Amino acid sequence: MATSLGPSKRSLSSTLTDLYQSRGLLLGLLATLIGLIFIIITPASAQQLQQDSAGKLFLIESDSVLLRLHIDDIGSALFQAGLTIALFQVLLNRIAEDRFAERVDLSLGEHEKTIRLAVGKSLAVSDSINHLQLSPEELEKVIVNAVRLRTKNSELGIVIGRKLRSGVFEARETWRNLTVRADIFALEQKAISGKQFDYYDVYYQFGYHTTNTSRSRFALKVARWRDEYDKYLRDEELGAVWRLPSTGEFDDDWQAGFTLVDVSYGGVHLDFQVNEVEREYITHLPVEDVHDRDDILVQYTFNAKILCDGNLMSFEVPRPTFSATYSISIGVNDIERVRAFDYFGLTRPASIGYSPTLNNVRNISISVDDWILPKAGALIVWKRKPSAST
Repeated sequence: MATSLGPSKRSLSSTLTDLYQSRGLLLGLLATLIGLIFIIITPASAQQLQQDSAGKLFLIESDSVLLRLHIDDIGSALFQAGLTIALFQVLLNRIAEDRFAERVDLSLGEHEKTIRLAVGKSLAVSDSINHLQLSPEELEKVIVNAVRLRTKNSELGIVIGRKLRSGVFEARETWRNLTVRADIFALEQKAISGKQFDYYDVYYQFGYHTTNTSRSRFALKVARWRDEYDKYLRDEELGAVWRLPSTGEFDDDWQAGFTLVDVSYGGVHLDFQVNEVEREYITHLPVEDVHDRDDILVQYTFNAKILCDGNLMSFEVPRPTFSATYSISIGVNDIERVRAFDYFGLTRPASIGYSPTLNNVRNISISVDDWILPKAGALIVWKRKPSAST
């Protein structure tokens, strides 16, 4: 059973604010109220029938300011006009909301097509990665394609953020305060290792708070390059997925390309087992100890190899996530230039920092304080020194 991200709470002040922003509806209700008040305070009749001492009947005109000003007629006109304005305003707002919902659906469809096209182009390039040596011009093309992944529709970003906060998008599991650390700490050259390509050794550390405290096991899947990575990424039974390098050199000996170091759940370090057939690391979670808590901290660390001449390292979010921080350290000397880009789909770009200088980057920080939809994330793109990549 899917659970929403939490219902929205409306107060009297927010309701009055919405009413104020809908000027036509406010004007109609105000005119209706004033007209009703005028009708109520006006005397019922302008003439009164009286009898004198001789028993003769005669009419006396009522001398009232309200009657002389015809307040009752004015009140009736205001009441009818205000009621008409209010009804038309409600109808127009309903039509406008329906049209806006259609525009949002259309924008989402177009954005999905853009993402599929970008991913398809990326996979097409990856198939010929064996012969890829990026020139500065080719690197610029990679950068441009990465930037295209980010939506530039600010209105769409606002709608998505509001719907996430109001519980319109449903998910069995959501993450909060995602923290990712990646350290490129060593270079494994093909001449020394006996491999056909150079690889970087990278230390990864992930941590996040999850709302799914009913999961009894944590499985980390190691996928080969040509496996159905997207299917694994969306598998709710898997805790994480890692993809082996596109060269295929580690497909058979997958543990040489990936090693799980540690898994902790709620601050407790857990033992794990290796399923070599399924290429999975599995550990059982002590859910009985945390069933009364709203969320729990999940952390795991591992070492993995990435292709040096792949020139790209990406971080995708598999679950709806609020707030994320990425920290990437460059500990090798053959990377000449490095840049970071995000495709979170937010109303504004993420905060990206480089240190110590832009021309000599050793550390990159990326932070975002908003909702991130699945399949969004960040990219790190680099250029190797000519002496190292030739």
